[in-house]
Amino acid sequence: MVWETPYFSYAVRELPKGCQLCVRGEKLVLFTTGACPRDCFYCPLSETRRGDVVYANERPVKTLDDISEEALLMEARGAGVTGGDPLTRLDRTVEYIKLLKERFGEDFHVHLYTTGALATKKNLEKLYDAGLDEIRFHPDLFNPNSRLFKVEIENIRNAFDFAWDVGGEIPSIPGQFERMRWYADFLDNLGAKFLNVNELEFSETNLRAILDRGYRPISDESAAIKGSLELGLKLLEWGEENTSLSYHLCTARLKDAVQLKNRLRRMAGNVARPYMEITEDGTLRFGIAEYDDLDELYTLLVEEAEVPAEWLYLNREKGRIEMPEEVAVELAEAIEGDVRFFIVEEYPTFDRLEVERVPLP
Repeated sequence: MVWETPYFSYAVRELPKGCQLCVRGEKLVLFTTGACPRDCFYCPLSETRRGDVVYANERPVKTLDDISEEALLMEARGAGVTGGDPLTRLDRTVEYIKLLKERFGEDFHVHLYTTGALATKKNLEKLYDAGLDEIRFHPDLFNPNSRLFKVEIENIRNAFDFAWDVGGEIPSIPGQFERMRWYADFLDNLGAKFLNVNELEFSETNLRAILDRGYRPISDESAAIKGSLELGLKLLEWGEENTSLSYHLCTARLKDAVQLKNRLRRMAGNVARPYMEITEDGTLRFGIAEYDDLDELYTLLVEEAEVPAEWLYLNREKGRIEMPEEVAVELAEAIEGDVRFFIVEEYPTFDRLEVERVPLP
């Protein structure tokens, strides 16, 4: 039967191991390159990730230590290797997988997404020897007459020569049920374990292409595309009766409300300073003061306002002094002049994305 998971997603049979860890926020997202042999209209990659760049979660990777440090901060139990297509930078990808296995042990679960265009037997052997546990193929399913699609389909067959978990991962595109069903049949006949189906969403970079094809968001508040979730459920119902694959329908709500939140919670306790409150959503909440001369402000707070120095952090990079929320509230009432006080909430990620800022009177 199709069952609803505790993570606002839907499944048939058992979730793939990679998904089990991902929904709990236990997977490091290792983005090895934005390069890709394809140009899918629904590709959601931001402009900053469309080049040959590497990220571990939100952290730009300059050294191998960056990857290890990010995994440690979030207490990762595995990694999802993604892109672009990681096989376009195979040597780099292999090096990263080996690093993770050597640093965190064989039980550290690594799965990888690829188009299949470069999945020759030689390349797959390198990934397998590096310790890859699970591989997910996303061929050019909706262009079945293209030369690249034919190459990808033949390459997918190569993956079954190795003792890892093989599956597929595709978007749920309204009007494409027959192609999706064909791929499920193809994977099932080869002996694959699973097919993941992602609810289609728009981003800043793919919105125009999606709208030009007649697709529309389900509401003004959501990035999910109308009809995608229903089509995914239809495929799962068909797949339960007609294949032996496991299926996972990953919804937009899962990514926004569950997976990210769980990862933030895992990170927050490791990066929060003593004056920061960790919220239920895994964000960091604290007070800040801004002023043109930070050194003058710091002296004012410590010597005249008699705020203990251990309650204050002078953040020159962001041009502010950070402090406990209740201290900022009291100071905002007591200090006159051009000093500006706020309560802020930030992600505990490398980029410290600010999600809320409330000015204090």
